[in-house]
Amino acid sequence: MSSNTLSPRQAPATADGAANVFVMLCSALVLIMIPGLGYFYSGLSHHKNALVFLHLCMLSLAIVSIQWFLWGFSISFSPSGGPFIGNGHYAGLKNGGEELYPGTVLSTDVFAMFQAMFAALTAALPFGSAADRTRILPSMLFILIWTTVVYDFVAYWVWAPNGWLRARGYLDFAGGCPVEVVSGFAGLAFAIYMGPRRTRIADEKPHNVGYVILGTALLWFGWLGFNGGSALTATRRAGMAILVTNLAASAAGLVWMFWDYLYNGHKYSAVGFCVGAVAGLVAITPAAGFVEPWAGVVIGVIAGTVCRFVADITKGKIDDTLDVFAVHGVGGVIGNLLTAIFAERSIIELDTQGINGGWMNGNFKQLWIHLYATITVAAWSFCLTYIVFYLLDKTPGLHLRVKERHESLGLDLAQIGEYAYNYHRPETVPPIAGFGHGSQEAQDHVDKRTHGNGNGVPQQFPLAQMSEIRVALPDSSTTALNAANASDLAIEIVPANGIHGRPTSPRRTESIA
Repeated sequence: MSSNTLSPRQAPATADGAANVFVMLCSALVLIMIPGLGYFYSGLSHHKNALVFLHLCMLSLAIVSIQWFLWGFSISFSPSGGPFIGNGHYAGLKNGGEELYPGTVLSTDVFAMFQAMFAALTAALPFGSAADRTRILPSMLFILIWTTVVYDFVAYWVWAPNGWLRARGYLDFAGGCPVEVVSGFAGLAFAIYMGPRRTRIADEKPHNVGYVILGTALLWFGWLGFNGGSALTATRRAGMAILVTNLAASAAGLVWMFWDYLYNGHKYSAVGFCVGAVAGLVAITPAAGFVEPWAGVVIGVIAGTVCRFVADITKGKIDDTLDVFAVHGVGGVIGNLLTAIFAERSIIELDTQGINGGWMNGNFKQLWIHLYATITVAAWSFCLTYIVFYLLDKTPGLHLRVKERHESLGLDLAQIGEYAYNYHRPETVPPIAGFGHGSQEAQDHVDKRTHGNGNGVPQQFPLAQMSEIRVALPDSSTTALNAANASDLAIEIVPANGIHGRPTSPRRTESIA
């Protein structure tokens, strides 16, 4: 898929069975990354939005799979297109099972499946910037449109036989530009267009670090197939790509945790380690099949350091909820530029001939090629993403942002109507006479009862700064509690009419310590 593919005249006439099995297995590994990303995002988010990130990742898999079958693969990888975009050669995968993909030993349908997983994962990545304040219907349309006008174009430029960036000598093993730079700068445009969260808490913490670790493990596991499979056959170069991927992730995770230890209270942050590992995986992606193991460690150390401090710098300026720009955008830029420096001909020649290395082989112009490609792709992604959001937002019925009260309530309830955790359900509010169960009218009424008059969102303060806490009960009365000793404080709530119409016995206690 990358510049390590054979030229058409070098490609054999029949498919290599072992190579096809290898890439099919790698396709499954990349698919695992998609729910892994969902768990990673879900754990980092607020509990009231835990489900929406998982849901959007799976929706991305489904929507992009259909788009890829109908036209996405054809315009991204058709062998007879021009330098800018492909044509309809593979529309509907009409020629998929009858021929090898040019320059490979793979059946076209196997190659298309592998590439579909890349596209589906990439389309899900930008949602970490602002999905906690975005409606699901326009988000689904965004996935479809954005994949077509942003991802498919860049994938063609970099990987298709006639792509113009590939023709200029740009080296990208597994997606520095098409996956990482594209998604990172799309996330930046997403966060800027949507604006800050209305209910943002300055020191908000991840609600489920276990999910963060699980998501990181699935991403790390899948990324070995993501980068290793990009060799498109089980060669020594594929093994080297897997090795350096693991090294870069390990180095970046340890370095990020080290910086967090120094600057965040001398604690060995599990979240810092996980986010750092993902930054290392991002940065090694374009370089995986081009660099020596020692360079993989260096790339991880640089990515873990730079991405961590960019995340700190942007925190107070742009409400990028889960640091998509700092990790994927900046990490992708780092990986692209360091590939031009550390790429070595000896690694490339493990399975391919005729490609120059980078600075390590005296090819100093390679850095300028990569800088030019990175700037071009970043600008394309940012501008097109912003335009797509603007057009969707101005289309009647497709406004992007949820209502203020729904943002406060959480998108799990407001947009999906389901919960990641049942114990977060607002069970203290009994059924409402005159409204159907689960209806929008009922939900709006619940919102108003939950938030007083429904015109604003309660301001949130740390408990230690409160002189008293007022608890709104279903009968609109309030109870004032002394919060001087907030660490031992508990609130006893007795619903006026029971939970969902059932009598309550005895009293139900909820600790807020």
